[in-house]
Amino acid sequence: MFDIGFWELFLILILALLVVGPERLPKAARTVGYWFGKARRYVEGVKEEVASEFDVNELKRMVHNQEVQINELQSQLNETVSLDDEKQSNVEPDYEIIEEKADLDDETGEKHKD
Repeated sequence: MFDIGFWELFLILILALLVVGPERLPKAARTVGYWFGKARRYVEGVKEEVASEFDVNELKRMVHNQEVQINELQSQLNETVSLDDEKQSNVEPDYEIIEEKADLDDETGEKHKD
């Protein structure tokens, strides 16, 4: 974390012993350890929050992309259905014309194969 080697740590301990004294050194070490632990837990909590926030944003982006694709597919499906309806209306026989032709055939006595 701080990239402190053995000799640097040894020097810090000797200086702490000289500054604080041998009587108060254990309590000072516990206090420093407590605050380092608390700071580490705080940093880990912030990291987790940031990571979860990025995950939420990623999920929102994925949902949005899926909605766009669904809308595109829906519009394509609607176009296909409308084109199919047009083809059906063009294919359906015009019964009035068939009836008129049948009436004409009856009048003339001709028989046509349709």
